[in-house]
Amino acid sequence: MKYYLLRDDMWLDESADRWIFDRLKYETDKGNLEFVDPPLEYMEPCTYPIDLHRAGRETDFSFTMDSGNIPILSKKAKSALDGLPEVDEPYHHVVLEPVKIENKQVDKDYFVMIIETQIDCVDEERSEFQKYEENDPVRPDKAGQYRAFFNLVIDPSKTGDHHIFRLKKHLGSIIVSEEVKRRFEGSGVTGAVFESVNGDQKTIA
Repeated sequence: MKYYLLRDDMWLDESADRWIFDRLKYETDKGNLEFVDPPLEYMEPCTYPIDLHRAGRETDFSFTMDSGNIPILSKKAKSALDGLPEVDEPYHHVVLEPVKIENKQVDKDYFVMIIETQIDCVDEERSEFQKYEENDPVRPDKAGQYRAFFNLVIDPSKTGDHHIFRLKKHLGSIIVSEEVKRRFEGSGVTGAVFESVNGDQKTIA
């Protein structure tokens, strides 16, 4: 199975007229990091408030302005994932909870995607990367984690049958399968960008 780094198109020139979400207004003592690295008991079902950072053309897939790349999906994008085990089965997979856009009236329903699965599957022999060192002056707590990828390649033998997950030790990277890509593109989901992490192109993360 082939895999892709999932991004949104907010910074592409052809997307200058699209909307951009602000940060989620839900706050804990860790800010919004629970949406990126949720504890096992997270989260209670509820509707999460958010504003638009910039008004414009609605898209089916967006990241918020929070760190860690938190996805917002339209009902169309959510429905495209129906039938995947991560979405249909409870616990330790993918949770989709409603969001309420407070500074704009919209006719569609939108959802925040909380990805609980984390997989350590970087093909380090084929990737180019930099890691945090133990004496890092800014983030010594991240020693051993990936600081950046100048080329990200994953090892599909380590992914099992997962279709949606965050990359362990680099949680801002969301990886999806070719099946997710096919479903989004087949449903006409707007805003999503897929960059191969199969070693057939250079992908920076």
